Amino acid sequence: MPNKNKATIPGASLASTIKVLAGLGPLGEKVLKQNGITEIDPKKNYPSEIRLKIFEEVRNRFGTDALYTIGIEQGLLMLSMLPAFAEYIENSRKRYQMRSVTPNNRLRNLNFIEETLPGLQKITNDYMGQFRSKNLKGEIVFTKLTDSTWKFYSILAQPTINWSFGIGNYHIFLLSLFGDLFQISYELDEKNSRDIDEGWSEGYTIITFSPHTSLRDHKEVIANTRFEAHERLLKAVLDDAERKKEETERLSINLAKYLPPQIHEAIFSGEFDTGIATKRRKLTIFFSDIANFTSTSEGLQPEDLTRYLNEYFSEMTEIALSYGATIDKYIGDAMMVFFGDPESKGEREDARSCVHMALKMRDRISELQDKWQKQGFADPFVIRMGMNTGYCNVGNFGSDQRLTYTIIGSEVNVAQRLEASAQPGGILMSYETYAHAQDLIEVEQLKSISMKGVKREIKVFSVLNKIKRMNEIKDPSKKIKNVPQRIGDRLEALETKIEEILDRIK
Repeated sequence: MPNKNKATIPGASLASTIKVLAGLGPLGEKVLKQNGITEIDPKKNYPSEIRLKIFEEVRNRFGTDALYTIGIEQGLLMLSMLPAFAEYIENSRKRYQMRSVTPNNRLRNLNFIEETLPGLQKITNDYMGQFRSKNLKGEIVFTKLTDSTWKFYSILAQPTINWSFGIGNYHIFLLSLFGDLFQISYELDEKNSRDIDEGWSEGYTIITFSPHTSLRDHKEVIANTRFEAHERLLKAVLDDAERKKEETERLSINLAKYLPPQIHEAIFSGEFDTGIATKRRKLTIFFSDIANFTSTSEGLQPEDLTRYLNEYFSEMTEIALSYGATIDKYIGDAMMVFFGDPESKGEREDARSCVHMALKMRDRISELQDKWQKQGFADPFVIRMGMNTGYCNVGNFGSDQRLTYTIIGSEVNVAQRLEASAQPGGILMSYETYAHAQDLIEVEQLKSISMKGVKREIKVFSVLNKIKRMNEIKDPSKKIKNVPQRIGDRLEALETKIEEILDRIK
């Protein structure tokens, strides 16, 4: 059963709030959309909770200073939209001849407040009566405490946490009347203020009127007040933007652990298509796993197993990324990566990068085995690897709700079969990969294998521990730089041999 004190507000007021909020982005429209409202009818009443949700969004992101600024702007908008307020303020000012504040007219100026506030209270209550529930309606009451202080009682269709909005709103009316004569300040009487129900609240604000030392232009005072409020709002917006940036960076760092770096960067740059789509690409696919993992892990405590396994994957992943690999997935103790998408250096260089990566992994795992043995890991992990080059389907697979960027196809199965067939510590590759990297490694050709779904017979090559040294020079410029010197040495040696032969002939 709905609460009898659930408030409603006029559509015109809700529309003015949305208009004021336009400068802060689509916050208002988002809440309206969530409540099924596409267009506001100014003549219709709407649940007050809609505006409360809007203010909650603003408050959570930008703080209560933002609500105060919105109140300032809505007060200015109300003066232009509600003739009763504008006419009363204008007529009151005409009746009172504004003059410089001096000890002689201080009392007269204070009397002007006492003469004017009752009429402002009546017009305000006529308007606030539109904010009502079954038993409550919006209301204000001014009570004089001293010549310069007044108690401002109010019943609002707002919780006390949103009172900065109401103060900003009403501050414009008071400045329009007294801004050239007084500095006006507010203090919420928190002890005697409370939330009632369904967003309603009641309580007191103490308003103090401090005389200016000289007469001010009330329009200039309003402009300065508005400027200062917007400066506070700007600071809140910038602070929010900085928080959002930090949150995005943290989110980015966390997502980077679940996504291949190339995909992660493409998503955050807006260049990645998240639709369900695939393409055919010639890739080099790599699999590795830990030989005899089950029996090896049985001899370890769970904490040690987790530590060694995480170190293993961290080290292997770092090597893979350094060679430009795309990390597809971890499957238990296995690792699957590929080269050629979303970035490619060309079929040959992709294959060679994969081979370089495998060799580097083999060297690093040897170093880790020595380290782990010294730490008490008696039978450290031994890995086996397999790789193949061929055409695959690569892209986003899955549904509209969840996608996986991966590769499928028979060539993937070939790479996995080669890895499973490798001896512990071994590296197997197909001829399609070996053809691109035969100058890098010494291999032994093994017996060819056949696989279901693969028409060709798969030639298998096992990488030997001996690596061709001629390719260890990584800097091509150094390689070219040394060529003339080697040719010169060879020519000199050849000339010496020729001279020796000629001497023997003589």
